[in-house]
Amino acid sequence: MTQTIDTVSREVTVDVDPDTAFRIFTADMTSWWPADHHIGSAPIEQIVVEPEEGGRWYTRHTDGSETSTGFVTVWDPPARFVVTWQIGADWKFDPDLVTSVEVQFHPVDGGRTRVVLEHRDLDAYGADAEAMRKTFEDPGAWSATLAAFANGTAR
Repeated sequence: MTQTIDTVSREVTVDVDPDTAFRIFTADMTSWWPADHHIGSAPIEQIVVEPEEGGRWYTRHTDGSETSTGFVTVWDPPARFVVTWQIGADWKFDPDLVTSVEVQFHPVDGGRTRVVLEHRDLDAYGADAEAMRKTFEDPGAWSATLAAFANGTAR
């Protein structure tokens, strides 16, 4: 029997145009990403999303180590980008696990942007899929991340 786990979808509207929202989300992720949302053994020094298909999404930590999150699969500024999320249920990078996170930037009235985030392919977690869906649905997960992003655009 094939298991189908629902996509986790969250959105937020920010008071900047799509170009600015896309730039802050991708090129300035370090400034707004929740400091406790990482898998390293040391605090975050820099989060990097390399701006091209095939580019890496990784975190450099204050102890000089790096942890990978995934890779860019779609780069279409300022409309959207898609990255893989390859962090396992054990909160370690797993090169054989591939889930996808798509972030879309939709213009709305008044120069604002509706940012829609979808974390898909959660079936890849196998027996842990439902538990991981619940983890990502938790208010402290993607909702908190988008709230931090919204605060980051208000600076």
